[in-house]
Amino acid sequence: MKPSPKGGVKLSPTPDLDLARWCKALAAGSVVAEVVPPGWFTCKELSKARARSECSTSTSLARMVQAGQAEKRSYTIKLAAQTRPVPHYRLK
Repeated sequence: MKPSPKGGVKLSPTPDLDLARWCKALAAGSVVAEVVPPGWFTCKELSKARARSECSTSTSLARMVQAGQAEKRSYTIKLAAQTRPVPHYRLK
């Protein structure tokens, strides 16, 4: 969109073509899962490994990240029927 001389917003001259491009792009591509490097774990994986609740593990992880003992990064991973960003953690 470009500003018009009268101060409003000028719409694209071919909105139907833009809409068609959007529909094609949305139909063709879903979000691609990333490869998580070794050493990065989700809160769920860590809570299972230490036999603690996810709530307890999440609190501990937040404190470790704040103290600079661990790193937090989101990776896009496939979960059941969805691909979404999930926080992963690793020790520094």
